[in-house]
Amino acid sequence: MNNTKISKVSWLESFVLKKKPNEHFSLFTSFVTVVICSFLLILSAKIKVDLYPVPMTMQPLAVLLIAMLCGRNISVAAVGLYLFQGMVGLPVFAYGGGLPYLLGPTGGFLFGFLFASILIGELADRGWGKSLFKSVFAMLLGLIVIYTCGILQLSILKGFNFAIINGLKPFIVGDLYKLILAALLIPQIWKLVNKVEK
Repeated sequence: MNNTKISKVSWLESFVLKKKPNEHFSLFTSFVTVVICSFLLILSAKIKVDLYPVPMTMQPLAVLLIAMLCGRNISVAAVGLYLFQGMVGLPVFAYGGGLPYLLGPTGGFLFGFLFASILIGELADRGWGKSLFKSVFAMLLGLIVIYTCGILQLSILKGFNFAIINGLKPFIVGDLYKLILAALLIPQIWKLVNKVEK
């Protein structure tokens, strides 16, 4: 039987708690981090190119980086807090907020952020962000999850062909560039952590 224990310490915890590399954030620190990450998601939603019916935003990049750097627990809590803020009516989404927004054309992509953060965050907790290949693969899986959820809901509302033409094709190239940028940054950040720890 393999008794190897998988490290669940995120990059952010490793960097901040460099003198205690196997320790996790306190409850208060985790809460503050979640709030900050949620705020970053709000900012990334407002950096947008107006397309119909789904705007092009910086949110996919923000979700990928937050999940890879903060791990599953913090990233899921941050995305969950962000979605909750929008659900209760705060204007945190690209064009406002409210429950009807989540049931509209962009809602599937927003829920996809949550599922992607679960997947990417778990892989990040297992150390995938320390390898260029694994980080690219993890975030590619995350993008696939986001697109799958988004296209599914958009297809229900507008039809499959409409969803592919308007919800997928305009975003592929831009999101692949975001993926490459994030993938190049993650291993370099881990190298920074290792230098600081030494």
